[in-house]
Amino acid sequence: MWTSTLELKPRRALITQFMGRFWRGAYFSSFAPLRVQNLPRQPLPASDWVRVRNHLAGICGSDLHQVYLDGDLRIAPATLPANSHSYPGHEVVGEVVEVGDDVQRLHVGDRVVLQSGPSCLSTGAQPPCRSCAAGNYSLCEQGNLPGPQPIGGGWSEEMLLSERQLFRIPPDVSDEQAVLLEPSAVAVHAVLHHIPRPGEHVLVIGAGTIGLLTLQVLRALAPETRVSVMARHAFQVEQATRMGASYILYPRDTYESVKRTTGAQLYKGMFGSKMLLGGYDAIYDTVGTQRTLHDALRWTHAGGTVVLIGVNLHLMHIDLTPIWYQEINLVGSIAHGMEIWPIGSHEHHSTFSVASELIQSGQIYPEKLITHRFALNNFKDALSTSTGKSQSRSVKVIFDYALMPATVVPNVRASGRQRRPTTTTTTTQPPEPYMPHDTGEPSLPQEGPQRIAAPAPSMQKREILQQPPAPPSSRQEVDDRTVTVPKLRRNRQIHIKPLQKNTEDRQAHAETAQNAAPPETNNAPDALEGVEASSLTPDENP
Repeated sequence: MWTSTLELKPRRALITQFMGRFWRGAYFSSFAPLRVQNLPRQPLPASDWVRVRNHLAGICGSDLHQVYLDGDLRIAPATLPANSHSYPGHEVVGEVVEVGDDVQRLHVGDRVVLQSGPSCLSTGAQPPCRSCAAGNYSLCEQGNLPGPQPIGGGWSEEMLLSERQLFRIPPDVSDEQAVLLEPSAVAVHAVLHHIPRPGEHVLVIGAGTIGLLTLQVLRALAPETRVSVMARHAFQVEQATRMGASYILYPRDTYESVKRTTGAQLYKGMFGSKMLLGGYDAIYDTVGTQRTLHDALRWTHAGGTVVLIGVNLHLMHIDLTPIWYQEINLVGSIAHGMEIWPIGSHEHHSTFSVASELIQSGQIYPEKLITHRFALNNFKDALSTSTGKSQSRSVKVIFDYALMPATVVPNVRASGRQRRPTTTTTTTQPPEPYMPHDTGEPSLPQEGPQRIAAPAPSMQKREILQQPPAPPSSRQEVDDRTVTVPKLRRNRQIHIKPLQKNTEDRQAHAETAQNAAPPETNNAPDALEGVEASSLTPDENP
């Protein structure tokens, strides 16, 4: 199966970082950490594991940090053993196509999203750490977990993993909504860390996917709160305004803007230092850089709260004096886990179930953030679109496996080593570039042989061999069809199983889901649903 992997070993990372200063293509070269390759289809490693065929997968900012090695190996998380080898893509929705003998909750045909990485709960480690015992799997305190490790991620055709790592999707939630359930849960978890009171004025720094979802969650859970958004690009201003932002801050003259919108007093000192007395009641920093955190601590009034959501993989030199001088509460928020829900009650529910309920009730609408779709074989264009926001106007870029041509072999290193056999070359015209609608609705793939519904890349030539496929050898798995790829040193047979859902099926399903009235409750089974934090056991995990 076609699988993306990240090998973040120090030597490989340092070489790629150095070469990347002069050559952008270094991040897709043979020595880069990112590899897209065809690996043998593995059997289920354990009896309580399942096989998931992926439908859609998102490109997250944390994925881009790792692909482009935007980080420092001296930060604390880089020392953990689990972070040296990984499968990119944690925003993913797919369909269960195989289950082990001891699987309890899931069945073949269930649509699921990836809820958590390996933890005490997913591996059955005994005794579980205190965080996992409370349902907060993202804070697992076990560095080395027993048992096999998951195979594949969102940027792969399939995933093999424990059923406890998955969340089953209700039938009335579309694939486009489901693929953004994970970032929606990130925003819900952050806002539930600090819920503004009616009449307060808060700021969301950043208008990317997490920033706009945080805005949506604030409007849903604290409708009487005034929300300002700090946006960098004009198209982000449009999105934030459409989603209910009261004020917009631009990167220039931010201190003056904060002074005007909050009524704070601005003081200027030596060497460009600035300080505000007064400011926002709370700030949600979804960017997390040294500059944004520095400013957030100075823009919050005495006794206010800064919730740090953005991921920054660099060491930071920052002035922390506002924390003690103004008694600012700095709160970190990572991923998701267990929440007290409904607000003010004593019940505990998983963050995913809360986010799913908000989607079903129409209070948040993450699918409107999808702006671009790519097939996995066009991963270079997809990553470039995600990083070049000023030109592409991208918010959320996703991989759509229904767009994957059956004869395309994605390989990071193939272009440099492939020897050309005798072929017939055909040229495919690029499609019209996709641009988001004024309503914010995502565009679905268009019908026809051309399957890439994204900003048009440069014209590509596809080589199609004219000889019939050879029969598979005894060592190869017999599948639905066999295609022959160009010679490297000898002919190889690649077996590709077609997707179970084509583009037209997903288009019809998405249109039906968008036109249907959302129900008021989430009836989807949830491994953490209704479990109090104090009584959670490994058998009752996500």
